[in-house]
Amino acid sequence: MRGLHILPPTDKASANGFTLVEMLVALSIFAAIAAMGVGLLRSSIDTQDAVQGRLQAMGGVNRLRAVMANDLAQALPRATRGPSGEAVPAFIGTLTGFAFVHAGAGGSDAGRPDIERVGYAMMGNEWRRASQSMLDGMALGAGDRLVDDIAAVAVRYRSIDGSWSDTWASGADDRLPRAVEVRLTRRGRAPLTMLFLTAPTPPPPPDSEGTVP
Repeated sequence: MRGLHILPPTDKASANGFTLVEMLVALSIFAAIAAMGVGLLRSSIDTQDAVQGRLQAMGGVNRLRAVMANDLAQALPRATRGPSGEAVPAFIGTLTGFAFVHAGAGGSDAGRPDIERVGYAMMGNEWRRASQSMLDGMALGAGDRLVDDIAAVAVRYRSIDGSWSDTWASGADDRLPRAVEVRLTRRGRAPLTMLFLTAPTPPPPPDSEGTVP
């Protein structure tokens, strides 16, 4: 009876396997490729988030410009009365805010007057807009936030002669500023400067002789 003979491995059999060193090298290369892939994916996600945030910020600025431009473009030379019956100028402005009456607020379809008094002002660290549908006998409230994280506000008013002032108060003729410049200083961002034109003041009515004074 022949015995069982165990033959030593041939060179061909050795070539069909991997050594421990080869396995370690392959795993190291795979780990490096995986790490680079994760880094690229993270960078792509961060870039996408930054772009999305930038687009949202731009959209917010565009909405802010549209709201303020629409209000100021329909400003009216209409004085009002305060809660105590005191006279309130048609347009009153300070370095940090302003208030005025404007048209195009709603109408009969919306169940509200077509004109309203609005105010823009800095409260805390926010730029806010308040509306007052009843023109006389009421005061403007806190309103709604338009922009937050505001460090400072500077408003200027341009008169008909081209000069600029940090304050404005319509006189007995209810005159309006020709333009309003609003500069919002935001924390961590470049200042936002916006320039708006107001509605042109209607000319005075002709006198009895049919001429304009």
